[in-house]
Amino acid sequence: MHHFKSIVAGLAGVSIFALAGPALAQDSAPAAAQAEPVSDGTEIIVTATRRAERLQDVPLAVSAVTADQLAATGFKDLTNIAYTFSGVQFGTTPNDAGFRVRGVGTLGGFSSASEAPVGLVVDNVVIGFGSPVNSLGDLERIEVLKGPQGTQFGKNASSGVINITTKRPELGAFGGNIFASYASLNERDIHGAVNLPLGKKAALNIFAFDRAYDGFIRNTVRNEEWGGQHNYGARAKLLFEASDAFSVYLIGDYSRQKQDGPTQTWTLNRLTAAQTAPGGIAGLPFVNPAALGVAFGRHNDVSIEDGAGSYDVENYGASLQMDLELGSHTLTSVTAYREFNEAPYTYAIDGLPYQKFFAKATGETKRFYSQELRITSPSGRALEYIAGVFLSRQKTGLGDGQSALLRPALPYSAFPAVSITAGYNITRTTSDSAALFFDGKYHLTDTLRLIGGGRLTRDKVSASNFSYVDPALPPFVPPMPSNNFTPSGTVPYTARTLQTGEAKKTDFSGRAGLEFKPDRDLLFYATYARGYLGPTVTFSALTGTRSQVAPQIVNDVTAGAKMQFLNRTLTVNINAFWDKYKDLQTSVFNGQEFLTENAGSAEVKGFELELVARPGAGFSANASFTYSDAKFTDYLTACPTVFVVEGTAAAQCNAPGSTAATPLYQAAGNVLPGSPKYSAVVGVNWERPLTDSIMFDAAANLSFRSKTQNAVADRYTIQEAYEIVNLNVGIGDTDGAWRVGAFVRNLFNVDFNSAILGLPFSDGGYVNWRSREARRTIGLSLEGRF
Repeated sequence: MHHFKSIVAGLAGVSIFALAGPALAQDSAPAAAQAEPVSDGTEIIVTATRRAERLQDVPLAVSAVTADQLAATGFKDLTNIAYTFSGVQFGTTPNDAGFRVRGVGTLGGFSSASEAPVGLVVDNVVIGFGSPVNSLGDLERIEVLKGPQGTQFGKNASSGVINITTKRPELGAFGGNIFASYASLNERDIHGAVNLPLGKKAALNIFAFDRAYDGFIRNTVRNEEWGGQHNYGARAKLLFEASDAFSVYLIGDYSRQKQDGPTQTWTLNRLTAAQTAPGGIAGLPFVNPAALGVAFGRHNDVSIEDGAGSYDVENYGASLQMDLELGSHTLTSVTAYREFNEAPYTYAIDGLPYQKFFAKATGETKRFYSQELRITSPSGRALEYIAGVFLSRQKTGLGDGQSALLRPALPYSAFPAVSITAGYNITRTTSDSAALFFDGKYHLTDTLRLIGGGRLTRDKVSASNFSYVDPALPPFVPPMPSNNFTPSGTVPYTARTLQTGEAKKTDFSGRAGLEFKPDRDLLFYATYARGYLGPTVTFSALTGTRSQVAPQIVNDVTAGAKMQFLNRTLTVNINAFWDKYKDLQTSVFNGQEFLTENAGSAEVKGFELELVARPGAGFSANASFTYSDAKFTDYLTACPTVFVVEGTAAAQCNAPGSTAATPLYQAAGNVLPGSPKYSAVVGVNWERPLTDSIMFDAAANLSFRSKTQNAVADRYTIQEAYEIVNLNVGIGDTDGAWRVGAFVRNLFNVDFNSAILGLPFSDGGYVNWRSREARRTIGLSLEGRF
């Protein structure tokens, strides 16, 4: 195991917009190191820049939601913040994994290690994979920073950052909380925390959770319910304020997630007429859809896949943050380690009630090490800055690989059986990154400031791929008189020899701009930023196909205004953005698997509007709207399957460089996969005392997404626009000692899919990637504090 030490930095003004509610965020650095602003009870104090500042004083496009605001929606999972922030989505499918901001995210299922364009940071720690946040009960706030963020955080976040802060231990106080809820689909959520003072200078906070729900996809072939999950874990945090000048913050967490059925929660959407006709792979006499209780289409929630599946993963890690005051400056060190362990699993991806495709994996381990050291200047001086260094190492593919078997002649014949992975396929990757950071603000006058920073990054990725014989595959039996000249078993194959690849690059990213603040309630800003996402080399999961992936570069221009009116009861924040991507890292589906590649270029342009109104005590309303026009401007890719199946490939796929064997499609003008042009969130919160000791509260939230297309130029992958409404009401003690509530998610039971994708090995089939949130959920909750 290698351990890395270093120095890192990230500061820049960042504007965070609260969706609703009078929450006050807590500072995460020693109080003496910062000149903290004073809140009047309606302001939000944010620390996304790693410095406590008023929301309206930070000149960047950022949104935020507090724990109370998130709890009011009734959502339980971090991925559901997509229904709380406009312009944010979360993808779970192979070609859209992770968060997406302003229409851009991870556009491909990279089988080797790859950085995400939208980074995830939890308690100052960059998260390389998975998520340590499998319960929302321990959160202080979630912040979404939009656009390139390399100068604020220690990783190549070229399109944004999801920055999460959990609740810190409280010195000198004993207390805790407990929460329990029960809802549709046997959804259970229990979590609680206790804060223990350890003398006058230290405190320990322990949080634990257990939540689960039953499956939401009926598998009629196996008589099982798929998609159900069970998540449990704990987080322990120790804060030691050794003196006014030195503090130590130690965090350890563990979580486990189990899922019933395979990770691909899909159902058959569309098959060609030939496939469903008598004699077709999904027609009589081989498949009788009516007898299996399935009707193909966008709303199909019945699976007829015969392959067993399950998923079991552990995610754990630790971090140590130390803050030392050096005069008026603060030196901060953050050391972290994370590990992700998958248990062995099996799956099928043919969607059919017989074993056409079968795969098994031995499980994979991933490890991530990081070290950050930064210096923070005091606030209120002519020059305010943060500077430092960051080092990290990520190792993936630590396992014995995957083996996949395809029977292309089924249902007509069980032979040939083809090992499409050449036995067990293994890809191992080590990604090293080192960076120098500087970011700050210089006061030219009392109202005009110069803002900016830079980051010099060195990335190196080393990967290897090979395969070895799978001893469990049935051996090949050639045709002979004893078997009536009928061959059987697995077609002979040769395991792939070791192949290696390396990618390395040193590059610069940064930002520069101006902010103008004529008075306390008005701020105008404009910035230019260059974002950078490091290079990588990947090998595909099935065939080991190698892809050399160049760095992704984005040039971002953002201009905005933050304004408050009517004695600060109305807040209006608006920004316009233009992003130009070069060598966009993406993937293409070749009919069998996703292959990583670079698109030539893409352009994203649009604007964001956020409003908060607090006309009176106990009531607030919020609205946010994002318009994001995200399109490829140059993308030469393999001919989409839809054109091949429809017989229009010759007319559509004739871009320069095409051949009869390799037709190419120029996707310029096509929307980026998974990117809605319009998204909006509207919410209201209301509190009213019923008696001197009893309070009534109510919250409503509406989230809208316009249509998305999940594959380039493929109209069969369009998910139409939809909106969901969530309600939460309750009564409780005015001091917060207890609360009884009721909540409804997706009040009108709007059905939608996370994505619609091409079905592998089907030549024209499509599947729905189903979502737990596409079902109405009604529940009750009980919580208390002591």
